[in-house]
Amino acid sequence: MIYELAAAFMMGFLGSMHCIGMCGGLVGALTMSRPTLWWSGLMSYQVGRVMTYSLLGLIAGLIGAGLHSMDWFEHIQRIIIVLTGVMMVAFGLNLAGWLPDPFAKGASKVVAALGIGRLISSAAASDRPVNWAVVGLVNGLLPCGLVYAALTFALASAGVLESGMIMIAFGIGTIPAMTFVPVLVRKITPNRRGLILKVAAVLVIVLGVMMMLRGTDWMRQMMHGGNHQMQGMEQPVGSGMMDHPPMQHSNH
Repeated sequence: MIYELAAAFMMGFLGSMHCIGMCGGLVGALTMSRPTLWWSGLMSYQVGRVMTYSLLGLIAGLIGAGLHSMDWFEHIQRIIIVLTGVMMVAFGLNLAGWLPDPFAKGASKVVAALGIGRLISSAAASDRPVNWAVVGLVNGLLPCGLVYAALTFALASAGVLESGMIMIAFGIGTIPAMTFVPVLVRKITPNRRGLILKVAAVLVIVLGVMMMLRGTDWMRQMMHGGNHQMQGMEQPVGSGMMDHPPMQHSNH
């Protein structure tokens, strides 16, 4: 479980560099409307996001727990891990600018449909942290390949509590980038920002490849284990027949 939590945290930490261009606009709209950074509101926003991720993780865990009772889930579980790795590699390529984001248009439509712009305007003018938390709750529902990869990874845990913890670790991993987005946007030049994104993208791709290798290694072990079991089942039958000498017929 420690490996899964660490992988989920790193997934959120490295992949959240993408949030500078995506969700970072929401954070910037909230924080830059004030002369100084309001930490109470900003942290409430982060708590709201992590709460949404954890709830989505619990739902994924319920699905995984339901599938876990089926005989074939062990096979699917390995495939899910490989799929998570593939999604991470694709996300890393997008993060570096080498692959278009398939969710960008969808996210813009969801922002308009949910009225997030109005929520941000209302929260920015409010001194109530709960309003910022509501923005975070809704923000967690935006279409995002990184979140989908984390949910796929959580689904493979096949446990409600484990899945929820994985998504909490993922959410905590995104907090540093999402907290310091306003500072990064103001302080870092576009060239340096592009370099940071490319370095993070390479690390995300490496993490994805590691997940793919882990999944394929599990599948290989499972297949070898199945072959050994079949051989073990065949051997006793043959040896059992040879252990008993043929019956001697009496001359009487």
